[in-house]
Amino acid sequence: MKMDIPELLTNYFNQADKIMGGMKYYERTKLIIELIEKEKTGSPSELAEKLGVTKRTVFNILDDLRLTLPTAISYDSEKKSYVFLKNK
Repeated sequence: MKMDIPELLTNYFNQADKIMGGMKYYERTKLIIELIEKEKTGSPSELAEKLGVTKRTVFNILDDLRLTLPTAISYDSEKKSYVFLKNK
């Protein structure tokens, strides 16, 4: 499922940039979205390692995305990845 990131998240990223230190937060969030779309996030620990952050930071970004995006995000243990669900 392709997300129109600029349209859906412009305001979110503008606020996040102010709060979380600019482009690093935006880049991490964008990468998480791309990895979820490809179903290649790995476990929370693996995703944290890919991003160079703590698991807590991963969970915080995922929580922000869940509040912002019109589609639900869930961890699929069979695919070993976070995935976008069709209906929220």
